[in-house]
Amino acid sequence: MTKQSWARYIQQLAQQQHLTKDAKTNADRLLDNTFLFDSPYAMEPTQISYTMDPIKWQETPNGDPEWLYMLKRQEYLLDLLEAFYTTGQVKYQTKMKALLFSWIDQNLALPETWRTIDTGIRLLNWTSVVANLVESEQLNASESVSVHDAVKVQADYLRQNYTEKFDISNWGILITSGILTYAARFPDVVDRDTVTWAQQRFEVELDLQVDTQGMQWEQSPLYLLEVWRSSLAVIAAQQRAKQTVAPNILQKTRAMQRMMAQYVKPDLTLLQQGDTDAIRIDSLFNSSAAILSQPAQLQDRLEPVFDFVLLELAHQAWQLAAKKTELPQQFAAPISGNYFWRSDWGENADYWHLFNGNLGSGHGHAALGHLDLVMDGHDVLVDGGRYTYVDGTERRYLKSVEAHNTVMLDHKPFSLPKDSWKYQYAATPVMNQVIDFSAGQLIKAVYIDRAQQTPVMVVRYLINLAEERLRLILDVVSDPGYHTLKRFWQIAPDLTVTKQAEGYQLGNVASLAVTERNIWKSRQLFSPRYNALDHLTRLESETLFKDFTAQVAVFSPANPDIAVTPVQVRHSGNDDEIVDDQLATGFRVDLGRDVNYLVTLQSENTIVGRKLYWFDGTEAYGSFNLFKRKGQRVEKHFQLL
Repeated sequence: MTKQSWARYIQQLAQQQHLTKDAKTNADRLLDNTFLFDSPYAMEPTQISYTMDPIKWQETPNGDPEWLYMLKRQEYLLDLLEAFYTTGQVKYQTKMKALLFSWIDQNLALPETWRTIDTGIRLLNWTSVVANLVESEQLNASESVSVHDAVKVQADYLRQNYTEKFDISNWGILITSGILTYAARFPDVVDRDTVTWAQQRFEVELDLQVDTQGMQWEQSPLYLLEVWRSSLAVIAAQQRAKQTVAPNILQKTRAMQRMMAQYVKPDLTLLQQGDTDAIRIDSLFNSSAAILSQPAQLQDRLEPVFDFVLLELAHQAWQLAAKKTELPQQFAAPISGNYFWRSDWGENADYWHLFNGNLGSGHGHAALGHLDLVMDGHDVLVDGGRYTYVDGTERRYLKSVEAHNTVMLDHKPFSLPKDSWKYQYAATPVMNQVIDFSAGQLIKAVYIDRAQQTPVMVVRYLINLAEERLRLILDVVSDPGYHTLKRFWQIAPDLTVTKQAEGYQLGNVASLAVTERNIWKSRQLFSPRYNALDHLTRLESETLFKDFTAQVAVFSPANPDIAVTPVQVRHSGNDDEIVDDQLATGFRVDLGRDVNYLVTLQSENTIVGRKLYWFDGTEAYGSFNLFKRKGQRVEKHFQLL
């Protein structure tokens, strides 16, 4: 497209509300040197505006170094460019150029104040800005030299300061994608050897840190998003330059789009796992679908908007596809230890996510066995969020076991944060097993808690009964001696938690019944977005046990009659024998109207006596059974393990 036709196209998209409304609002603030980093995809957003005239590039106004990093990445220049296109007012382009040169004048000679990640992001953001200034003839010969020299210095800095650890870090992707994006648009600026090096490293990075199912190893959807978006930027820039995009880049990026769809909850916000905020990703998902020619049914519910950063790099008219690929309702990602299920892709769906995988980087949280739960489209169980990267009480708490829907033995967390980024020690995920049966799914998640004097295996079973809309969580621990087991449930902040005769009512959305009798609620921290702090109700229980314990929690639609009770177990042929729970234990979930589900568990082989047990009048054999009953009459029997 010509310069004029491209501007008309952007104006048309804005008029048709296919671009977000954030750009001009931010552009108007920038005219007065007022900075608020509230872009939907900002890694460390802010909620408070600061005016700096002149700009103090090396001083953070709020004490958080992340503020300066956001300032120096200069993504806000794209807001000025978008405002220039949509309004035709030169003042936005003039300010864009001024801020570009302000960074060059005040920072280029101070590489000791840079970071590689911010430098890579800045080069990506500069690509479209410099292209516009060149095409509009807004740079004289001297200014063009100044800009391109600044780019060369930054590209050299990135190569010289690259270390092997970046191969498996989002930093590596953000470093190399900046070089590749700029080089695709201006092929004669960055040294050819550096571009070849960046391309090779970029492909290695994607291969190492994004698994075949599309999850990035750092166990944070937000940082997966950054890797995904940067990869899309490279693809868009190289496609515009009519360069061949490496097949493995396309393959990995398509997998990331599929994975990100699973992290979108029924309310269309991003599920919070690790360091992640509850944001919407409508414009990014639509842009990915256009760049990759991979439309998906999720788009039927998204706002029909595009990501201007990617759109400008692609410089191509996009259309929202009419025919979209269906997405699975169940998605198992065993490489990363993530499991997803939803009743449908509508706004009132039930949805859950279970995590039992490697910790990942410093963005990962102590969350083995953590469960997120949505019922009728409404959050029930949530992650506490991240709030800040400044080390302190809030940061460590929100990364801790206690801030997740997890368990703790003997008051010792299975993984313990040391500071903002490091851990003193961490548990080891061992196994995840998924079993589908006609009424739903069973997931068995196992990890080793090494915080104990002798390592202990913790087993969490999740039973999803889709038709009944029941989610049963059974936690099993076998450890010789006397111990305590604590369980934590972070309830969505807008739900009022009310004690009932047999459990808790969670707003008008759900009921919770548990086997524990010692359970209480407290007010704890919750952060929906970086630098935003709220509170939620946490339910916490504690059980004293000797050698073995099995505890159940049941989440259901609001039902005051639901209850869960341990049942009597007897050994076949011996009515008087007291059966050790470690050999056989069972639970009855009463739903009212004399309908119940019976769960039977035989954790260890029975080697003395008969192998058959009776649970509440029902005979069973096997590691894990589920019975649907009317009273004690069995209507359905599911042999699961």
